[in-house]
Amino acid sequence: MSIKKRCTWFGFFVGAVLNSMAIAAQSPDLQDVARNLVQSARVATGDKVVVTGSVRDAALMEHVAIETMKAGGQPLIVLSSEQLTRRSYDEVPEKYDTTEPAFDLVLANAADVQISIEVGETEGLLAGVPEARLTARTKAYEPVTETVLRRNVRLVSLGNDLYPTASLSQRLGMTQPELESTFWKAASVPPDALRAKGAALRDVIAKAKNVAVTHPNGTDITFAVDGGRGFVSDGAISADQVKQGGAALLTWLPAGELILPAAAGTADGRVVVDKVLWRGQEIRNLTLVYSKGRLTAMTADSNLEGLKEAYDGSGGAKDQFGYIDIGLNPEARLPLGTGRVVWMAPGAITLGLGDNRGFGGTNASEFGLATQLGGATLKADGVTVIENGNLR
Repeated sequence: MSIKKRCTWFGFFVGAVLNSMAIAAQSPDLQDVARNLVQSARVATGDKVVVTGSVRDAALMEHVAIETMKAGGQPLIVLSSEQLTRRSYDEVPEKYDTTEPAFDLVLANAADVQISIEVGETEGLLAGVPEARLTARTKAYEPVTETVLRRNVRLVSLGNDLYPTASLSQRLGMTQPELESTFWKAASVPPDALRAKGAALRDVIAKAKNVAVTHPNGTDITFAVDGGRGFVSDGAISADQVKQGGAALLTWLPAGELILPAAAGTADGRVVVDKVLWRGQEIRNLTLVYSKGRLTAMTADSNLEGLKEAYDGSGGAKDQFGYIDIGLNPEARLPLGTGRVVWMAPGAITLGLGDNRGFGGTNASEFGLATQLGGATLKADGVTVIENGNLR
Protein backbone atom coordinates (compact mmCIF):
# COMPACT_ATOMS: atom_id res chain seq x y z
CA MET A 1 0.00 0.00 0.00
CA SER A 2 1.11 3.50 -0.66
CA ILE A 3 0.54 5.52 2.54
CA LYS A 4 0.71 8.46 0.68
CA LYS A 5 3.25 7.34 -1.76
CA ARG A 6 6.91 7.54 -1.46
CA CYS A 7 8.30 6.51 1.90
CA THR A 8 8.11 3.67 4.39
CA TRP A 9 7.20 3.20 8.02
CA PHE A 10 10.45 1.52 9.07
CA GLY A 11 10.38 -1.17 6.38
CA PHE A 12 7.33 0.26 4.69
CA PHE A 13 5.69 3.41 6.04
CA VAL A 14 6.95 6.94 6.61
CA GLY A 15 5.63 10.47 6.84
CA ALA A 16 7.28 13.80 7.55
CA VAL A 17 7.16 17.54 8.24
CA LEU A 18 9.15 20.71 8.63
CA ASN A 19 8.19 24.14 9.87
CA SER A 20 9.24 27.50 8.47
CA MET A 21 13.02 27.34 8.18
CA ALA A 22 15.62 30.01 7.61
CA ILE A 23 17.92 27.66 5.72
CA ALA A 24 20.78 28.70 3.52
CA ALA A 25 20.58 27.05 0.11
CA GLN A 26 22.93 24.07 -0.22
CA SER A 27 24.37 24.41 3.29
CA PRO A 28 21.55 24.23 5.84
CA ASP A 29 22.19 24.42 9.56
CA LEU A 30 21.37 20.86 10.62
CA GLN A 31 20.40 21.89 14.14
CA ASP A 32 17.92 24.41 12.74
CA VAL A 33 16.50 21.77 10.40
CA ALA A 34 16.16 19.31 13.29
CA ARG A 35 14.56 21.88 15.58
CA ASN A 36 11.96 22.78 13.00
CA LEU A 37 11.19 19.13 12.21
CA VAL A 38 10.54 18.49 15.89
CA GLN A 39 8.42 21.62 16.30
CA SER A 40 6.43 20.87 13.15
CA ALA A 41 5.65 17.37 14.41
CA ARG A 42 4.31 18.95 17.60
CA VAL A 43 6.58 16.83 19.78
CA ALA A 44 5.55 17.25 23.42
CA THR A 45 6.58 15.95 26.81
CA GLY A 46 6.28 12.19 26.97
CA ASP A 47 5.99 11.63 23.21
CA LYS A 48 7.77 8.54 21.91
CA VAL A 49 9.48 9.59 18.68
CA VAL A 50 10.99 7.23 16.08
CA VAL A 51 13.68 8.90 13.95
CA THR A 52 14.49 7.07 10.71
CA GLY A 53 17.08 7.59 8.00
CA SER A 54 20.39 6.34 6.61
CA VAL A 55 24.03 6.64 7.64
CA ARG A 56 24.31 9.50 5.15
CA ASP A 57 22.17 11.62 7.48
CA ALA A 58 23.38 10.30 10.84
CA ALA A 59 24.39 13.80 12.02
CA LEU A 60 20.94 15.22 11.23
CA MET A 61 19.25 12.28 12.96
CA GLU A 62 21.36 12.90 16.07
CA HIS A 63 20.26 16.55 16.08
CA VAL A 64 16.62 15.43 15.74
CA ALA A 65 17.04 13.11 18.72
CA ILE A 66 18.54 15.90 20.85
CA GLU A 67 15.82 18.38 19.87
CA THR A 68 13.23 15.72 20.70
CA MET A 69 14.71 15.34 24.17
CA LYS A 70 14.73 19.12 24.61
CA ALA A 71 10.98 19.07 23.95
CA GLY A 72 10.48 16.36 26.56
CA GLY A 73 10.15 13.51 24.07
CA GLN A 74 11.90 10.16 24.02
CA PRO A 75 13.68 9.37 20.71
CA LEU A 76 14.63 6.07 19.11
CA ILE A 77 16.92 6.17 16.06
CA VAL A 78 16.37 3.51 13.37
CA LEU A 79 18.98 3.22 10.60
CA SER A 80 18.27 1.85 7.14
CA SER A 81 19.98 1.76 3.77
CA GLU A 82 19.39 0.95 0.13
CA GLN A 83 21.85 -1.92 0.39
CA LEU A 84 19.86 -3.44 3.25
CA THR A 85 16.64 -3.17 1.29
CA ARG A 86 18.07 -4.81 -1.82
CA ARG A 87 19.90 -7.55 0.08
CA SER A 88 16.69 -8.40 1.92
CA TYR A 89 15.34 -9.62 -1.42
CA ASP A 90 18.53 -11.04 -2.93
CA GLU A 91 19.62 -13.02 0.11
CA VAL A 92 16.53 -13.66 2.26
CA PRO A 93 14.34 -16.63 1.19
CA GLU A 94 11.04 -15.76 -0.44
CA LYS A 95 9.14 -17.86 2.12
CA TYR A 96 9.67 -15.11 4.71
CA ASP A 97 8.02 -12.38 2.62
CA THR A 98 4.65 -13.08 4.24
CA THR A 99 5.96 -12.95 7.81
CA GLU A 100 4.25 -10.29 9.89
CA PRO A 101 6.80 -7.54 10.75
CA ALA A 102 6.62 -7.95 14.52
CA PHE A 103 9.07 -5.21 15.51
CA ASP A 104 7.50 -2.69 13.16
CA LEU A 105 4.13 -3.51 14.64
CA VAL A 106 5.46 -3.03 18.17
CA LEU A 107 6.84 0.39 17.20
CA ALA A 108 3.62 1.34 15.38
CA ASN A 109 1.70 0.58 18.57
CA ALA A 110 4.14 2.51 20.73
CA ALA A 111 5.22 5.59 18.76
CA ASP A 112 3.42 8.93 18.90
CA VAL A 113 5.58 10.52 16.20
CA GLN A 114 7.87 9.47 13.38
CA ILE A 115 10.37 11.86 11.85
CA SER A 116 12.08 10.47 8.77
CA ILE A 117 14.80 11.50 6.36
CA GLU A 118 14.46 10.01 2.89
CA VAL A 119 16.86 7.12 2.31
CA GLY A 120 16.68 6.59 -1.46
CA GLU A 121 19.70 7.20 -3.69
CA THR A 122 19.40 4.82 -6.64
CA GLU A 123 16.82 4.82 -9.39
CA GLY A 124 15.42 1.35 -9.99
CA LEU A 125 16.75 -0.09 -6.75
CA LEU A 126 14.27 -2.98 -6.87
CA ALA A 127 14.55 -3.66 -10.60
CA GLY A 128 14.47 -7.38 -11.22
CA VAL A 129 12.78 -8.28 -7.94
CA PRO A 130 9.65 -10.33 -8.75
CA GLU A 131 6.53 -8.23 -8.36
CA ALA A 132 4.92 -11.07 -6.41
CA ARG A 133 7.54 -10.69 -3.68
CA LEU A 134 7.03 -6.96 -3.43
CA THR A 135 3.27 -7.43 -3.22
CA ALA A 136 3.63 -10.14 -0.58
CA ARG A 137 5.66 -7.85 1.68
CA THR A 138 3.19 -5.02 1.21
CA LYS A 139 0.38 -7.33 2.29
CA ALA A 140 2.41 -8.43 5.30
CA TYR A 141 2.82 -4.78 6.37
CA GLU A 142 -0.90 -4.08 6.26
CA PRO A 143 -1.33 -4.42 10.06
CA VAL A 144 1.39 -1.78 10.52
CA THR A 145 -0.30 0.59 8.08
CA GLU A 146 -3.68 0.17 9.72
CA THR A 147 -2.22 0.66 13.19
CA VAL A 148 -0.42 3.88 12.32
CA LEU A 149 -3.54 5.42 10.78
CA ARG A 150 -5.82 4.19 13.56
CA ARG A 151 -3.54 5.51 16.31
CA ASN A 152 -3.11 8.89 14.59
CA VAL A 153 0.68 8.75 14.65
CA ARG A 154 2.10 12.10 13.53
CA LEU A 155 4.41 11.56 10.56
CA VAL A 156 6.99 14.05 9.30
CA SER A 157 9.36 13.34 6.38
CA LEU A 158 12.18 15.29 4.80
CA GLY A 159 12.74 14.51 1.14
CA ASN A 160 9.35 14.16 -0.59
CA ASP A 161 10.90 12.13 -3.43
CA LEU A 162 13.14 15.13 -4.08
CA TYR A 163 16.19 14.54 -1.87
CA PRO A 164 19.02 16.09 -3.92
CA THR A 165 20.93 12.98 -4.98
CA ALA A 166 23.19 12.57 -7.99
CA SER A 167 20.75 10.16 -9.67
CA LEU A 168 17.80 12.54 -9.28
CA SER A 169 19.74 15.53 -10.60
CA GLN A 170 20.65 13.45 -13.65
CA ARG A 171 17.03 12.44 -14.16
CA LEU A 172 15.86 16.06 -13.93
CA GLY A 173 18.62 17.29 -16.25
CA MET A 174 20.29 19.65 -13.80
CA THR A 175 23.43 19.76 -11.69
CA GLN A 176 23.35 18.43 -8.16
CA PRO A 177 24.20 21.87 -6.67
CA GLU A 178 21.27 23.37 -8.64
CA LEU A 179 18.96 20.68 -7.27
CA GLU A 180 20.25 21.21 -3.72
CA SER A 181 19.62 24.93 -3.97
CA THR A 182 16.06 24.42 -5.20
CA PHE A 183 15.40 21.72 -2.58
CA TRP A 184 16.31 23.92 0.40
CA LYS A 185 14.55 26.98 -1.01
CA ALA A 186 11.38 24.94 -1.51
CA ALA A 187 11.71 23.43 1.99
CA SER A 188 12.00 26.94 3.44
CA VAL A 189 8.67 28.30 2.17
CA PRO A 190 6.62 29.21 5.29
CA PRO A 191 3.78 26.77 6.07
CA ASP A 192 1.33 29.64 6.62
CA ALA A 193 1.72 30.79 3.02
CA LEU A 194 1.23 27.28 1.64
CA ARG A 195 -1.69 26.63 3.99
CA ALA A 196 -3.54 29.76 2.90
CA LYS A 197 -3.05 29.04 -0.79
CA GLY A 198 -4.12 25.42 -0.38
CA ALA A 199 -7.16 26.26 1.72
CA ALA A 200 -8.44 28.76 -0.86
CA LEU A 201 -8.00 26.23 -3.65
CA ARG A 202 -9.61 23.50 -1.58
CA ASP A 203 -12.71 25.64 -1.00
CA VAL A 204 -13.24 25.98 -4.74
CA ILE A 205 -12.60 22.38 -5.75
CA ALA A 206 -14.28 20.69 -2.77
CA LYS A 207 -17.57 22.45 -3.48
CA ALA A 208 -17.58 21.49 -7.16
CA LYS A 209 -19.84 18.72 -8.40
CA ASN A 210 -17.63 18.23 -11.44
CA VAL A 211 -13.84 18.52 -11.62
CA ALA A 212 -12.39 18.28 -15.13
CA VAL A 213 -8.71 17.78 -15.99
CA THR A 214 -7.51 18.08 -19.58
CA HIS A 215 -4.12 18.10 -21.32
CA PRO A 216 -3.01 18.40 -24.95
CA ASN A 217 -1.65 14.83 -24.77
CA GLY A 218 -5.19 13.42 -24.72
CA THR A 219 -5.97 13.47 -21.02
CA ASP A 220 -9.66 14.24 -20.52
CA ILE A 221 -11.20 13.09 -17.25
CA THR A 222 -13.98 14.24 -14.95
CA PHE A 223 -14.65 13.30 -11.33
CA ALA A 224 -15.80 14.62 -7.97
CA VAL A 225 -13.80 14.84 -4.74
CA ASP A 226 -14.50 14.01 -1.11
CA GLY A 227 -13.64 17.47 0.20
CA GLY A 228 -14.21 16.65 3.85
CA ARG A 229 -11.37 14.15 3.83
CA GLY A 230 -8.88 16.34 1.99
CA PHE A 231 -6.02 18.30 3.54
CA VAL A 232 -3.11 20.60 2.75
CA SER A 233 0.42 19.31 3.27
CA ASP A 234 2.10 22.59 4.17
CA GLY A 235 5.08 21.39 6.21
CA ALA A 236 3.59 21.73 9.68
CA ILE A 237 0.94 19.70 11.46
CA SER A 238 -1.73 22.15 12.61
CA ALA A 239 -4.18 21.84 15.49
CA ASP A 240 -6.98 21.37 12.95
CA GLN A 241 -5.12 18.48 11.36
CA VAL A 242 -4.69 16.87 14.77
CA LYS A 243 -8.47 17.03 15.18
CA GLN A 244 -9.01 15.57 11.70
CA GLY A 245 -6.54 12.73 12.34
CA GLY A 246 -5.59 9.93 9.96
CA ALA A 247 -3.79 10.94 6.77
CA ALA A 248 -4.07 14.63 7.70
CA LEU A 249 -1.27 13.95 10.20
CA LEU A 250 1.15 13.26 7.32
CA THR A 251 3.28 15.97 5.80
CA TRP A 252 6.34 15.99 3.57
CA LEU A 253 9.15 18.47 3.02
CA PRO A 254 9.53 20.29 0.72
CA ALA A 255 5.83 20.90 1.29
CA GLY A 256 3.02 22.45 -0.68
CA GLU A 257 0.30 20.04 -1.83
CA LEU A 258 -3.48 20.15 -1.83
CA ILE A 259 -4.55 16.54 -1.40
CA LEU A 260 -8.13 15.45 -2.11
CA PRO A 261 -9.43 11.88 -2.32
CA ALA A 262 -11.85 11.17 -5.14
CA ALA A 263 -15.51 10.51 -4.52
CA ALA A 264 -16.18 6.86 -5.26
CA GLY A 265 -17.69 5.98 -8.61
CA THR A 266 -17.36 9.43 -10.18
CA ALA A 267 -14.30 9.26 -12.47
CA ASP A 268 -14.93 9.00 -16.22
CA GLY A 269 -12.47 9.52 -19.04
CA ARG A 270 -8.80 8.94 -19.66
CA VAL A 271 -5.44 9.93 -18.20
CA VAL A 272 -2.45 9.95 -20.55
CA VAL A 273 1.07 10.31 -19.15
CA ASP A 274 3.98 10.77 -21.54
CA LYS A 275 6.51 9.13 -19.23
CA VAL A 276 6.16 7.10 -16.02
CA LEU A 277 8.97 5.42 -14.08
CA TRP A 278 8.34 1.94 -12.71
CA ARG A 279 11.21 0.07 -11.02
CA GLY A 280 13.62 2.33 -12.91
CA GLN A 281 12.11 1.63 -16.34
CA GLU A 282 10.45 4.31 -18.44
CA ILE A 283 6.89 3.58 -19.52
CA ARG A 284 5.97 5.71 -22.52
CA ASN A 285 2.48 7.06 -23.21
CA LEU A 286 0.73 5.25 -20.39
CA THR A 287 -3.03 5.51 -20.89
CA LEU A 288 -5.52 4.75 -18.12
CA VAL A 289 -9.22 4.65 -19.00
CA TYR A 290 -11.83 5.04 -16.25
CA SER A 291 -15.58 4.43 -16.18
CA LYS A 292 -17.75 5.08 -13.11
CA GLY A 293 -14.67 5.42 -10.96
CA ARG A 294 -12.96 2.18 -12.00
CA LEU A 295 -10.10 1.40 -14.36
CA THR A 296 -11.29 -0.33 -17.50
CA ALA A 297 -8.12 -0.27 -19.63
CA MET A 298 -4.36 0.18 -19.18
CA THR A 299 -2.12 0.51 -22.25
CA ALA A 300 1.30 1.94 -23.08
CA ASP A 301 3.79 2.16 -25.93
CA SER A 302 6.58 0.44 -23.99
CA ASN A 303 7.62 -1.37 -20.78
CA LEU A 304 4.12 -1.95 -19.43
CA GLU A 305 4.83 -5.54 -18.34
CA GLY A 306 6.19 -4.86 -14.84
CA LEU A 307 3.48 -2.37 -13.92
CA LYS A 308 0.76 -4.68 -15.26
CA GLU A 309 2.18 -7.62 -13.30
CA ALA A 310 2.10 -5.58 -10.09
CA TYR A 311 -1.46 -4.50 -10.80
CA ASP A 312 -2.69 -7.98 -11.68
CA GLY A 313 -1.09 -9.50 -8.58
CA SER A 314 -2.68 -7.04 -6.17
CA GLY A 315 -6.10 -7.07 -4.57
CA GLY A 316 -8.49 -4.66 -2.95
CA ALA A 317 -9.33 -1.32 -4.53
CA LYS A 318 -6.51 -1.45 -7.08
CA ASP A 319 -8.85 -0.46 -9.94
CA GLN A 320 -10.38 2.62 -8.31
CA PHE A 321 -9.54 6.18 -9.23
CA GLY A 322 -7.97 7.44 -6.02
CA TYR A 323 -7.13 11.13 -5.65
CA ILE A 324 -5.91 14.42 -7.01
CA ASP A 325 -2.78 16.10 -5.64
CA ILE A 326 -2.06 19.70 -6.70
CA GLY A 327 1.36 21.32 -6.28
CA LEU A 328 1.48 24.71 -4.52
CA ASN A 329 5.13 25.50 -3.77
CA PRO A 330 6.37 28.53 -5.76
CA GLU A 331 10.03 27.60 -5.19
CA ALA A 332 9.73 24.04 -6.51
CA ARG A 333 10.01 24.96 -10.16
CA LEU A 334 11.62 21.77 -11.39
CA PRO A 335 11.30 19.90 -14.70
CA LEU A 336 8.10 17.87 -15.08
CA GLY A 337 7.54 15.05 -17.50
CA THR A 338 10.81 13.27 -16.73
CA GLY A 339 9.04 10.30 -15.16
CA ARG A 340 9.75 11.45 -11.61
CA VAL A 341 6.84 12.94 -9.71
CA VAL A 342 7.58 16.41 -8.36
CA TRP A 343 4.60 16.54 -6.04
CA MET A 344 4.82 20.13 -4.88
CA ALA A 345 5.70 21.81 -8.21
CA PRO A 346 3.35 24.80 -8.63
CA GLY A 347 0.38 23.95 -10.84
CA ALA A 348 1.38 20.32 -11.28
CA ILE A 349 -1.50 17.83 -11.11
CA THR A 350 -1.00 14.28 -9.91
CA LEU A 351 -3.82 11.77 -10.33
CA GLY A 352 -3.74 8.51 -8.39
CA LEU A 353 -4.94 4.98 -9.03
CA GLY A 354 -5.55 2.38 -6.33
CA ASP A 355 -4.83 2.79 -2.63
CA ASN A 356 -5.58 6.31 -1.44
CA ARG A 357 -5.51 6.06 2.36
CA GLY A 358 -2.43 8.26 2.51
CA PHE A 359 -4.42 10.86 0.59
CA GLY A 360 -7.34 10.90 3.02
CA GLY A 361 -9.42 8.22 1.28
CA THR A 362 -10.61 4.75 2.19
CA ASN A 363 -9.47 2.69 -0.82
CA ALA A 364 -7.23 -0.10 0.47
CA SER A 365 -4.91 -2.06 -1.81
CA GLU A 366 -1.33 -3.24 -2.16
CA PHE A 367 -1.24 -1.30 -5.44
CA GLY A 368 -0.90 2.44 -5.87
CA LEU A 369 0.20 4.48 -8.88
CA ALA A 370 0.81 8.23 -9.12
CA THR A 371 0.57 9.78 -12.59
CA GLN A 372 1.63 13.42 -12.94
CA LEU A 373 0.73 16.01 -15.54
CA GLY A 374 2.58 19.25 -16.11
CA GLY A 375 0.82 21.89 -18.21
CA ALA A 376 -2.68 20.55 -17.56
CA THR A 377 -5.89 22.55 -17.17
CA LEU A 378 -8.33 22.02 -14.28
CA LYS A 379 -11.86 23.34 -14.15
CA ALA A 380 -14.24 23.11 -11.18
CA ASP A 381 -17.87 23.31 -12.33
CA GLY A 382 -16.62 25.05 -15.44
CA VAL A 383 -14.48 27.62 -13.62
CA THR A 384 -10.81 27.49 -14.61
CA VAL A 385 -8.61 26.95 -11.55
CA ILE A 386 -5.39 25.85 -13.29
CA GLU A 387 -4.71 26.81 -16.90
CA ASN A 388 -1.90 25.09 -18.81
CA GLY A 389 -0.13 24.33 -15.55
CA ASN A 390 -0.51 27.81 -14.09
CA LEU A 391 -2.44 28.36 -10.87
CA ARG A 392 -5.08 31.08 -11.21
